[in-house]
Amino acid sequence: MSTQQAGKMKWTLMLTTLVAVGGRLETSEAANPGFKARITKSGIDYANDVAVKAITKVASTITFPDISGKASGVSYWVNNIRVTSFTPPASVIGLVPGQGLQWTASGAGAQVEGSFRYKASIIKGSGSFTAAISGVGFDLSIDVGVDASGRPSISTRKCSSSVGSVNIKFHGSIAWLLNLLKGQVEKTIRNALPTQMCQLATKAVNTDAERKLADIPITVAFDKFLLDYSMLQAPLFSAAYMETFHKGEIYWKTTPSEHAPFPAPPMPETGATDRMLYLWVSDFMFNTLAYAAQTNRYLQYNITAPDLPASARGFLNTTCAGVIPTCIGSLIPAIGQKYPNSLVDLRLFNGIAPVMDVSSAGVVVNTSGVIELYVHKPGTNDGEVFLVSFRANLTFQTDVSIIDSVIHAKISYLKLNLKTARSEVGPISDQFIDFLIKNALDLYLIPKLNDYGSKGITLPFPKEVSIKNAAIILAQDTIVIATDVAYTPSEQRDVDGALKFVPYDSIGDVKIDNKNIGDVKIGNDNIDDVTIGDDNINATRV
Repeated sequence: MSTQQAGKMKWTLMLTTLVAVGGRLETSEAANPGFKARITKSGIDYANDVAVKAITKVASTITFPDISGKASGVSYWVNNIRVTSFTPPASVIGLVPGQGLQWTASGAGAQVEGSFRYKASIIKGSGSFTAAISGVGFDLSIDVGVDASGRPSISTRKCSSSVGSVNIKFHGSIAWLLNLLKGQVEKTIRNALPTQMCQLATKAVNTDAERKLADIPITVAFDKFLLDYSMLQAPLFSAAYMETFHKGEIYWKTTPSEHAPFPAPPMPETGATDRMLYLWVSDFMFNTLAYAAQTNRYLQYNITAPDLPASARGFLNTTCAGVIPTCIGSLIPAIGQKYPNSLVDLRLFNGIAPVMDVSSAGVVVNTSGVIELYVHKPGTNDGEVFLVSFRANLTFQTDVSIIDSVIHAKISYLKLNLKTARSEVGPISDQFIDFLIKNALDLYLIPKLNDYGSKGITLPFPKEVSIKNAAIILAQDTIVIATDVAYTPSEQRDVDGALKFVPYDSIGDVKIDNKNIGDVKIGNDNIDDVTIGDDNINATRV
């Protein structure tokens, strides 16, 4: 990847991030989003800084046409006009309410070099020139929208560019010819530079950024689920920020057309703009996950002795020794007497899908289900025998955090209420119920739920973009993430530069620090006089 390509890539990825995670607002009735992103002015200013660095790197690709002509009997040719250095412009990407983005740059400068030659009858000569260009600027209007698939789209509406002054200095030749060439060279630069500045900026948006947007997935697959981040409408632009609105719905992976039968609740409004980026994650996202899990019988667990910590596996035995009861068989004597030397399995399944409720007080999940106990005797072909079932109501509160663009959750409080629903072993004591909660559910259910929470939900960030200084704010039905971002491009070695190969038959005089290199052969072709230092190297490629 060349330096110019790397520069384009940096700008493209940053602009892509700006669009992908955060037009016009459609006035038609639209569903509430499950996920919303806001890019503030400070976030766009950060993107502008990246854009200026990128445009500076690609400026060296600007080319100028050769010039030739004849005047007063003199033929002249001007060629190899090229940019040798570029001074970055003062640049700003502005928010245009109701329209999109406006990228304005001014005060850029460039140094240009070129060669010329002339011929008049029997007189001929050649020389070079330099040109100092200042006051270069451009204005680029950018539209951000959404395509039919819900993917963000980006395109330029118009671009204009101008050049301030062009000061040319010739080296060699005669005065009257210099005056003739000066006007031609200045005209060429003034005609070519604005067009190419707009072409570079327009290509960065219409081709590079649009292609990168097409590569960004709008769905995230995890476990047996699919998270849909597709956009519901075109972005909204105000003077202070840009907002994007996304489905934020989670489906069962194999049946993504099955939608949850409930809508996303309205998201709370806020005018906050202190951070670069704000993300609204509705509890609708979790609740659609829970609905898909419940509908597809995902929330069913069998707890057997190997599922518990080694120190607690004896809890599921029907026979145990000791004064203090340590197993089910001693807590419910009827089980121990009727089914000695056996093992008990617990089966948990939800009766209804869990429901998350987010408020300023915290994140709470409520659900209910059934716990059933079965007994079987190891080493026999005897089938399982039903013992007892309990109706369970579960409430837990979670702490929410964000690490590396993934939202994580961890249970901070859990309350489980059990009531006997059916028993084949007589009355069940409160002592056993407390024991069941402590030794089975605390040891299995909480770690299981925390394991899910540690995997988290991935936010739609490109890998080059990371969050920093993130803060989580709990609001009605919504988790709000306020954060800044940092852009770190994945650099690749510039093979076109440092490792560029030249065909051996085109190599001429070679010098290193003005020292000759003497008599080198590659194949059957000689390379002139190759010497390093005072020592001759007579190298021949075999």
